[in-house]
Amino acid sequence: MGHPNPPPVNATGILVMDSGIVSNHPLLENAVGDEKPIATKDRSKIEEDKPTDDVGHGTRVAGIALYGDVKECIDNKKFTPEIWIFSAKVMYAEKQPDGSVEAIYDPEELLEHQLERAVRWIAGNYPTCKVINISFGNLNNRIASGRKQFNLSSLVDELAKKWKVVFVISTGNYFGFNLNSYPNYFQDTANDDVKIIDPASSALALTVGSITPPYGTEVRNPSDILSSPAKTLYPSPFTRVGPGYNGMIKPDLVEIGGNEITGRHQPAPNIGGKIISLNRDFIRDGKLFNADIGTSFSTPKISNCIARLWNKYPDFSANLIKSLVLSSAGIPDERPGYLQDIKFSDTNEKLANLLNVYGYGVPSLDKASFSQNNRVLLIADDRIKLDSIHLYQFFLPDEFINVKGHRQLLVTLVFDPLVNKNRIDYLGCIMEFHLFHSLQIKEIEQCFKQLKSDDMEAALPESIKQKKIELKPGGNLRKSGVHQKGIKAWGKRPGIDINKPLVIAIICKNKWIKDNNYLQNYAIVVTAEHEKKIELYARIRQRNQERVRIK
Repeated sequence: MGHPNPPPVNATGILVMDSGIVSNHPLLENAVGDEKPIATKDRSKIEEDKPTDDVGHGTRVAGIALYGDVKECIDNKKFTPEIWIFSAKVMYAEKQPDGSVEAIYDPEELLEHQLERAVRWIAGNYPTCKVINISFGNLNNRIASGRKQFNLSSLVDELAKKWKVVFVISTGNYFGFNLNSYPNYFQDTANDDVKIIDPASSALALTVGSITPPYGTEVRNPSDILSSPAKTLYPSPFTRVGPGYNGMIKPDLVEIGGNEITGRHQPAPNIGGKIISLNRDFIRDGKLFNADIGTSFSTPKISNCIARLWNKYPDFSANLIKSLVLSSAGIPDERPGYLQDIKFSDTNEKLANLLNVYGYGVPSLDKASFSQNNRVLLIADDRIKLDSIHLYQFFLPDEFINVKGHRQLLVTLVFDPLVNKNRIDYLGCIMEFHLFHSLQIKEIEQCFKQLKSDDMEAALPESIKQKKIELKPGGNLRKSGVHQKGIKAWGKRPGIDINKPLVIAIICKNKWIKDNNYLQNYAIVVTAEHEKKIELYARIRQRNQERVRIK
């Protein structure tokens, strides 16, 4: 296998913050932009001139960040790097009591100087490196209700806003599970052992859980020699679950990170379901690849998707890139146990149990990148004053309303507020959105101008409220976080007047920001989908030559 060509010079970069990389790996070396050890203060654990991976974890993470699906590249006999890999070594090898070696980090060192040094280095020297992958966390810091935001998660939020980068962080792994209780232990509210860990509770980061691969156990059952209760694209038994801080929807996304496949007569070891990536010890072992499981390896798949999307749209903001990725995501139709019984039409309380495991689901680079004929994207990237409202309008074509078939509207909002870990209101401002049909934009404008209530939804006059499209999850669940997505699906013809626009109201409420001139950046993406092959894109473009926004 020859050495792949380097990616384009101006391609997006991913910073892998981990145990370093083996940068002379044949499938990695031509795509490495730079590597740097972020030394610990006493220099005994990480030294200034030794960026090399001495564990293997960072090299495996980097391989997936670079190629997305290494197994698919092997099957196709084609490795084509599209992005640059940068490495900041913040973890080091430590021998465990059983003789194994693991990558660990010093939580105080990381918080006090390593994380900020690494981000400042990459942002100051490599402006096209805009994605930061963190595939580790602190098992002792699990999110729980009533607890303050963790210091490291808060620092991630501050750095994400300051440097306009996207952090992608694993939920962490939970290996204390009992496969006989799968998947019920995900909803055990009395036990926080399975909850996401610091820094996965960061509000501005995309937090990533794990689902199982489509190879391994499709046709197996518990009577076979090897089995797992987690079928294809089910939540991985080891994935951690939300909610996040203050009830935020976390994880945000899931991707394939492996499965726990065991033998009937030897249930302890995991003997299958692993994710293939690059082998640190390729010279000693005589093989380029090895395999492992964990949210550590689902996370760089999302980083790869984001970086490739930024390649297509290099001028898009971090908010807009995240909006497109979240908009493209979907939760698998087949799910285990109690998760199968939850529908998107259910109450917020029930729906939260689904979102705590899957977030908004698995993203699609193809959907995020293109307006297909039956899937249309309307996008806006803007700034809003505190305590004000933006209105956007758009028209739906006759075909969306009258052609039979399943159809849906999706609205995705992403913003990046100031944060303060010492306040109960962690976010400096909050935002929300509402969608209305069969009304003129002036009617909505007049209505919202008169409203002074904190709860604008409750204060809406009945005539306006009747025209509100109820998106799921509901507003109270969505607006706790900065990554918000609402969906409305119809099986039958919607009662929408196509001669009047749909209007989105975007509301920004101040919590504690004192700067009267502060403007909050945000991005909004509206997606219309129809199962029939009708040319929605051309039709909607005809009717939306100019989108209107009223401040």
